[in-house]
Amino acid sequence: MRPMSIVLAAAVAVSLAGVATAQTAPVAGPGVTDPSAPLGSPAHPIPQSSPTPVDQAYRLKAGDPNVVSNAPIPDTPETRARVGQPMSRTGKRTPATGN
Repeated sequence: MRPMSIVLAAAVAVSLAGVATAQTAPVAGPGVTDPSAPLGSPAHPIPQSSPTPVDQAYRLKAGDPNVVSNAPIPDTPETRARVGQPMSRTGKRTPATGN
């Protein structure tokens, strides 16, 4: 076998072993999830409901008490030194000026 085929076969075997383990993992109980389990597995299911009914969700906006949003990060020289350059092409070509 070629080396790449061996690596690919090993990767497939490892991923299949992980899926088999995730599918046979015991569930801790109703309402209890295991955050270390893969999302979508029986131990860590994907949430199917929201506290806001569908017919009212369009009314939500930033600032409502039950809406979570991230604040903007100011584009300052200190922030660029801490977190790095912007990812956009234009952002990389402009100086840090703040917001």
